[in-house]
Amino acid sequence: MRRTLAVLGFVATVAATAGVNAAAELQPQMLGWERIFTVSWQPAQHRGLPVVEGYVTNVSPYETTQIRVLVDSLDGAGQVTAQRIAWVPGELGGGGRLFFQVPAAPAPAYRVRVFSYDRVERDGNFR
Repeated sequence: MRRTLAVLGFVATVAATAGVNAAAELQPQMLGWERIFTVSWQPAQHRGLPVVEGYVTNVSPYETTQIRVLVDSLDGAGQVTAQRIAWVPGELGGGGRLFFQVPAAPAPAYRVRVFSYDRVERDGNFR
């Protein structure tokens, strides 16, 4: 009986730990995105609801597409309280910029990062 309880306790601990990992904070999928893009944003309202809006600027010579931003809603201590991933519409060539507007949870502060993107390949070569 003790052995069964010990095994059940171990399984419950593993299950609880797995739940914590599943709910872990999202991070950008593309390491080094800061070398390709800059992001500027500000909190705003659209139809009375909070949004974060701004621009993604491509500071590289590469053409990119399928850009997604990760918007973190932060509490007063800088801790993440909510996250949202949203598409930035359009292709973005070197030196260009694209506008985005993302619905957000009400928060005292926000952080926006590039979550993912694709480099455009034409004729078998990256550009």
